[in-house]
This record gives sequence, structure tokens and C-alpha cells, in this order.
Amino acid sequence: MHKKLLDKFFKENKVANDKLPSAAALCHFKIKLLLNQEINEETNKLISEFVFKDQKKREETVIAGKNEIESADAELVIRLMRRGVDSINQDALVYRALVFEDTVVPEVIKRLKTSLNDFFIETAARLLSICKMDIAEELINNFGDFRNPYAQSVVLLTLGFKADETHIPWLIDKYHHMKKLYPNKTYCEGAYYALYEIETRFYTN
Repeated sequence: MHKKLLDKFFKENKVANDKLPSAAALCHFKIKLLLNQEINEETNKLISEFVFKDQKKREETVIAGKNEIESADAELVIRLMRRGVDSINQDALVYRALVFEDTVVPEVIKRLKTSLNDFFIETAARLLSICKMDIAEELINNFGDFRNPYAQSVVLLTLGFKADETHIPWLIDKYHHMKKLYPNKTYCEGAYYALYEIETRFYTN
């Protein structure tokens, strides 16, 4: 439907620095890993083993934190998303949130509209991108309610995993709008990687 429009977009626009990934690029990469749970868990296991060799006390903290996550209810999951957890346990928190997604996802979207908490924003992006709920239209229709430009950036990225190809022109418009508003930041790359993901989903055989 919009293949030529996408081709033109990627021909004319590039990421700010392809050698130093932006926050949107890192978030996109982590979401892709989350979608392949088997590989992701194996990767996390290797990272944990490497880290724990020199940080025994951290291992104890991580294990205790993971136990808390695995027994958490929906309310505690949201509190942990706001409070933050060890980076090794971040994926476990997202997977736990999926257990209660009917309750957690609407609350996360509500809080994301006013959040200034980077950990919460990034965890929300991962959860919203891989949840089963159809949230694309809600995110698009309420995009102006997300006050933090970083939150707007991750919402755009999330739409790469949730929106269909009919929203390509809207995402391109948001890319240019964010780039104009924040010329010295990489917020616009949330839309860039969303468009990349949509191209992969709809136009790559």
C-alpha cells in the first residue's frame, strides 16, 4: 500500500549516528529480543554468569529481586516498573506483566502520559510492544496526551509493532514533526524504527 512512500522515506532520512545507537535503537533491539523468548533467556543467562563472576553480592540481590517479580501481582508489577529493578531482571518484569496484561496495560498507558521516569517509560515500551492487546488506535488517537517527548518517542516505536501499514503516513509525519521540534535530540528515531519495523512486517518476504 505504501511501499514507495517508505522507500522514499528511508532514502531521504537516516539515523543520527549509526555507530552510536540512540535510545530508540537500543529499545528496538531489546524488544526484538523479548519477542524471541528462548534466545533472550539464553542471552540473559550468559550475561548473568559473566557479571556474577566478579559481583557475588549483586547475584544475591538479583535472585531476591527475581523471586519478588515472579510472585508479584498486577499492583506490585506496576510499582516495580516505577521503582526500577536490576537490569538483569528487567525482562523478567516484562514477562510477569504480560500475565496481568488486561489490568496492567491500561494502567501503564495512563501513567505513561505523564511519566518522567526513564525506567518506567522504557519498560512500558517493551510491554506495550509485545502484549497481545490491540492498542494501536488508542496510542494514535491519544498521542497528544503523552507529555514527555521521550515517552512520545517510545510510543511511536511501539506502534511499529502494533500499527498496520495504513498508519505509515502518520508515522512519517510524526518523524518530521519530532525532528523539527527537537533538532538536537534523537526522539524522532522512535518513528524511524517504527517505520523500519512496519517495513519488515509488511513488505519483507
